[in-house]
Amino acid sequence: MDKRYKDVLIGSVLAILSGIYLLLSFQIKLTNIDRVVGSRLFPQICGTIILILSVCLIVGGIRKAKETEPGKAGEKKNYTRTILVLGSYAAYIFLMDKIGFTIASIIYLFSQMVVMGKWPAGRKSLILYGIISVVVSAVIYVMFNKIFMLILPKAGWF
Repeated sequence: MDKRYKDVLIGSVLAILSGIYLLLSFQIKLTNIDRVVGSRLFPQICGTIILILSVCLIVGGIRKAKETEPGKAGEKKNYTRTILVLGSYAAYIFLMDKIGFTIASIIYLFSQMVVMGKWPAGRKSLILYGIISVVVSAVIYVMFNKIFMLILPKAGWF
């Protein structure tokens, strides 16, 4: 297979898997507590978002393949950001039980924005990343705790 169509292949596999995931999410049994927000809502939202993003990946891959000449697709890869993203995610999972959902989420979101943003990040960008991290984590906390009435991990020292 031509390397130019790698995104199309990956997007297609992801679309199939997310479609299966989405279909299976309808088999989750609802409980008596599930009035407004059921047990299957979050998996269905995730499945739908992944399906939409995989279709975007397919469309973008087709466009990119048409624009790239054959034989010019071999670029040098830099895996630094990928390793940093995976390391940040692993740290987030590890820290969530130690320092709680909200603080771990603030640290995680900030680190992801620094890694995925323009390097090196300027002072204004870092301040903006910090504000966004705090606001998004607080909104998610309030939404899940107060609106959906779900318990999120808390630090042992709270």
